Amino acid sequence: MTWPGRYAGKTVIVTGASGDLGRAVVAAFAAEGAALGLVYGKNRAAAEALAADPAVVPSGRAVALAGVDLAASHAKVGKSVHAACASLLETLGRCDTLVALAGLPATPALWQKSLPEVTAEDLHAAFAVDTVGTFLFAQALAPTLAAARGSIVVMSSSAAFYGDVLGLAFAPAKSANAGLVKLLARVLAPDVRVNGIAPGGIATGWLATLDDAQRAHAAEQTLVGRLGAPAEVAQAILELATNGYLNGQVVPLDGGIFPRSAHPSGAKRAP
Repeated sequence: MTWPGRYAGKTVIVTGASGDLGRAVVAAFAAEGAALGLVYGKNRAAAEALAADPAVVPSGRAVALAGVDLAASHAKVGKSVHAACASLLETLGRCDTLVALAGLPATPALWQKSLPEVTAEDLHAAFAVDTVGTFLFAQALAPTLAAARGSIVVMSSSAAFYGDVLGLAFAPAKSANAGLVKLLARVLAPDVRVNGIAPGGIATGWLATLDDAQRAHAAEQTLVGRLGAPAEVAQAILELATNGYLNGQVVPLDGGIFPRSAHPSGAKRAP
């Protein structure tokens, strides 16, 4: 069956599909007619529920699932990623876009660690999932993406540009991902376009790590006076994936957190 939309007859593979942003991204590409490859870490049940939800994936749409533990040993993870991609391609036949959302979960204990508390293990864990995982999926899917003249969208963070006082174990990996966009864009040009999205202040699961005062402060940092919605991130990712002239860019999506406003909190701005 042919579905209408910009991705009619095309396939999108989403890593971290069962995570906070995964549902919104899958829904956005599904609405554009895409067949879907959903990659999850350890929560297969969540990925299956997502694939079976008609509010996200229309009935009859081609969907394939694959699980990869990106925190596995170095000796195993590369083979696991390539095997997962081979399995998805065997079912779906092609890949036109890779959306690399997979990231180390932001548990409250890890997100709140101060500089002296962050360990080497914390940093290695974040890099393994966020950066090494993204690299390996791009590597494994590069041939089919090139054949499709396709695209990759990499998840970074606005903290990669202006820093933060929370999530210190995560920000270095997100900064590395911004550099990875530049590297992959050059290596894969002109056949595959590679861009990144750098969200900040998005209302996802990390909010559970904050107290009420910290949540209010996060919203006040934006020039729009609120936190962003996952659907707004998904919309931006869709545009990055489809704009044929946009390449090698990391686009901030933080409601104007960076650059920071010159106006004190609550001050009125000129119309």
